[in-house]
Amino acid sequence: MVRSIKTRPTPILKTTFLLFFILVPLWSFGQIEELIRETQEFKNDSETLSTEIIGIIKIIAGVAIAISGLTYLYFRDQQSDLTNKLGKAIIGIAIFFALIAVGEGIASL
Repeated sequence: MVRSIKTRPTPILKTTFLLFFILVPLWSFGQIEELIRETQEFKNDSETLSTEIIGIIKIIAGVAIAISGLTYLYFRDQQSDLTNKLGKAIIGIAIFFALIAVGEGIASL
């Protein structure tokens, strides 16, 4: 039969581990605070960026509606398939524009 040997940690190892577990959290507080600060800055920057992107998309949608509307007015007397498709595209862009406005309203709550 083989006997298992029981070893006990030396007092030096105990104190080293104890100091390690006490001092590591103290060193990490500064890093955690810095991480929280950077996260808050990113959140503020991303909100600003998202509002600017939504503004750009609204401008593009408005210009697309205006151009499509003028084109529809030009082609409406021809009663062609292009006129029908253009009318549907105008309705689709208008719905998209309305959804952006609704989403912006919900985001401001």
